[in-house]
Amino acid sequence: MADPHIQCELDGLDKLTVLLYRCALTFSAIIMSIVAWEPTFAIPALVIAALIASSTVHIYDKRFRWLIQGSGLFAAVWLISGLWQPLALGAALFAFSALAIKEYFCFQLKILMLTPVALAGFWFCLVFGQEHISIAFSMSGSILLAVTAFSKWRMPLHYDIGDKMRYQV
Repeated sequence: MADPHIQCELDGLDKLTVLLYRCALTFSAIIMSIVAWEPTFAIPALVIAALIASSTVHIYDKRFRWLIQGSGLFAAVWLISGLWQPLALGAALFAFSALAIKEYFCFQLKILMLTPVALAGFWFCLVFGQEHISIAFSMSGSILLAVTAFSKWRMPLHYDIGDKMRYQV
């Protein structure tokens, strides 16, 4: 997570990664609103969005960055393997949950702490065949991800980067 008080020079790659991250969050909110009805399209779309968001997030601490990136990468690899799609979806939802927690520390919006509950609730209901309940969880997850995305779009781009010297490799 970056420091909004530090404004460093952004190059083209910095701007691209910030825009990709914000677009992936926005796209995930939209896709979460239809995943209960169109899982064939929505699950791969969420995995792709998770891979993009997790690979373009700017977090100083490498342990958390690698955890989030690892879950996005695992989701993509598992989806490609074609074994059990719900596991790929679960990894993607874990990535979005972790990103929502990260953004909670950025915005101090307590409601974002409910994102992991909504996304995990959706996943469990989907896996255990509770379609009607999964719709409620997917819609609440969609709203929470939309709040996160809306909050990100209101910020200048340099807020996402912060002090480039503080990033751990």
